[in-house]
Amino acid sequence: MNIYYLINLIKKRLWLLIIIPIIGATVAFVVMSSLPKSYRSSSQLATGFTTDESVKLTDEKFNMGKTAQDFNNLIEQINSELVVTLVSYNLIIHDLNSDLPFRTVDYSENEDIKRPTEEQIQEWIKIYKEKLKSIELLSAFDSVEVKLLEQLKLYKYNSFWLKEGGLKIHRVKNSDFISIEFTSENPLLSAYVVNTLSREFIRYNRNLKSSLSDESVSLLAKLVEEKKTILDEHTARLNDFKSNNQVLNQQLESDLKISQIMEYEVKKREEEGNVNALRLSIAQTKNKLNKASSKNGRNNAKVLQLRDRINKLNQLYIDGGSQDVELENTIAQLRDEMQTEMTKLGTEATLLDEAALQEELDSYELQLNISESNLASINNTLARLRSQISSHNTKESTLEGLTKEVELATKEYNQALDKYNEYKNRSLVLGSSIRIVKEGQPALEPESSHTLIITALAGFSGFALCVVFIVLMEFVDFRIKTSDNFRKVTKLQLAGTVNRITTKNLKLTDIFSENNHHPDLVVFKQLLRKIRFELEGSGAHSVLVTSTKIGEGKTFFILCLAYSLSLIKKKILIIDTNFKNNGLTKQLLVKPNFHKMLEEGEKRRKNYLINAPNHEEIPVDDEEQEDQDFTRKIIHPTGHRNIDIIGSNPSTNSPMEILAGRDFKKMIKTFQQNYDYILMEGAALNDFPDTKELVEYVDIVLPVFSAESTIKQQDKESISYLKSLNGRLMGAVLNKVENENLKI
Repeated sequence: MNIYYLINLIKKRLWLLIIIPIIGATVAFVVMSSLPKSYRSSSQLATGFTTDESVKLTDEKFNMGKTAQDFNNLIEQINSELVVTLVSYNLIIHDLNSDLPFRTVDYSENEDIKRPTEEQIQEWIKIYKEKLKSIELLSAFDSVEVKLLEQLKLYKYNSFWLKEGGLKIHRVKNSDFISIEFTSENPLLSAYVVNTLSREFIRYNRNLKSSLSDESVSLLAKLVEEKKTILDEHTARLNDFKSNNQVLNQQLESDLKISQIMEYEVKKREEEGNVNALRLSIAQTKNKLNKASSKNGRNNAKVLQLRDRINKLNQLYIDGGSQDVELENTIAQLRDEMQTEMTKLGTEATLLDEAALQEELDSYELQLNISESNLASINNTLARLRSQISSHNTKESTLEGLTKEVELATKEYNQALDKYNEYKNRSLVLGSSIRIVKEGQPALEPESSHTLIITALAGFSGFALCVVFIVLMEFVDFRIKTSDNFRKVTKLQLAGTVNRITTKNLKLTDIFSENNHHPDLVVFKQLLRKIRFELEGSGAHSVLVTSTKIGEGKTFFILCLAYSLSLIKKKILIIDTNFKNNGLTKQLLVKPNFHKMLEEGEKRRKNYLINAPNHEEIPVDDEEQEDQDFTRKIIHPTGHRNIDIIGSNPSTNSPMEILAGRDFKKMIKTFQQNYDYILMEGAALNDFPDTKELVEYVDIVLPVFSAESTIKQQDKESISYLKSLNGRLMGAVLNKVENENLKI
């Protein structure tokens, strides 16, 4: 979005940006000023989590993460319903007993609740004190205690009202202290709440630690006894196994067997190496024998193959006319190779001694049988030794398992015993490290309501929301509005822009009057003169003004453009070819003689209009004279100097259908002899084909778009047609532009 457009938009809505923030600020000021005064009091508790100087039974190191968790747990405990309800009990007991209660209840406003008697009040106080002493909540299942809960609610002393009404609990930043704050309408009540909550929490915390400690010590003592029983059972099982299986002698025998197995494993690897070597030697010897027996056969076969190839190549050489040198060289090489093979065939067989190789093979096979027999004997011995030692391993594994069970049981017993001793000693010096370091005092002055700050924030928020709303509404507004937006959306050149003016009861003479200094009309005249200059520079004499949709303002634009041209002594002829909406005819022919023509009947009226039907048969020789008479009849003065008009009747027919039988192009040329400019209006392109049928009769086309319109798919199709006019499109006119958008 253009920044200048945004600034102008905000300026245009400046009244909204002033009124809304003022209203918001006023409402905020009135509301904040009418709020009752409130008084805040605070107390502080030292937790000892970071600076604990109490007796330590163990050497514990400071842990930042654990400390933060401890603070969070402590704050949740203080803010718990049970602890806050203890404060509620104290408050209600105070108000029921005291002559100066913090709060009173007007029972006359509560018809459903009766004022309690003195006996009932004393009974309630007794129950409240019992619950306070035993640190218990009132039960909603008991009808009597339900009434007590209702009383707490009437006084607004129940835990919900206290926590929502102004109770705040937090850790003082990076310190050992917890701050408890309460805000109310009474400074004494605020101080009473924070001090009572501090004391009641310390009492609750000590009681909780005491009960937990007793439970922990009893539980650990029971756990120590269980671990001692398990240790004794595992120790007895280990001793019985050792005495029944003579574990020490079997261990020595197992070591001896293992050493024997290791020796035979070495012998086994050596014998396996001999077997593999003999098998490899036998394979090599057999390969040599095979070569000796098959070498001669292979050489003879190769000689035959070479001879056959030489014969085939000789035949090819002869068939080719004995002229192929490369083929002749190949034959010579093959003959040399065949001679070499024939020489080998007579000498190589004597080099191999098959008998010696056979004797060597028999020797290797005998040695292989011996080695395989030795390897089988070694494997049998190893299997026997492993079988003997397996029973020893089973006993050793059992012994090892029993020993580990005894060690684990001993470890668990010692851990349980240490925990028991630690908690037992800790219970002897039990005491909460939490203490009150600052008691709450009644506030001397009420809390600041920050009226001015909130009022300013309300005003600023109203202003910001208005700006956001204006910008958001602008983003969802898809109207053209500015010439820059028009170019981006349509990709059409602009012949000019025309600002919006109020046309109701406005005459053309008033617009162009020198005495009229209305700012909008002054701007309108200047913009219209720019378009007039562009038209004169184009050299065109006939102009078709059209639009993509109805209501874009082309009729008014034609009237103003014609009047502007008449001021520079140009003769203008307006032809109302918008047969779907003959607004030009209605505006420019509304004269006494036009009304008289309407009254004289349909036949006479139609003879004065461009689309007047001619039912009479005219001889061919009289056609030219008839066209001249028709042309003369349909032109009417408008009452404005140098401006004439050819009117039309409303019709659903297209221009080609209406003008059929007449040479309209010839008529236009005839008109151009007497007029400087001929202005025609075409029906909307989106709805009718009239404009497309009239384009051939004019020099240029001038489409008019309203800045209040949006470009839809149907408009894009019409714009594509306008772009295809190949130089006959003068440019577009953007109509009804707001004055503040003209410079954007």
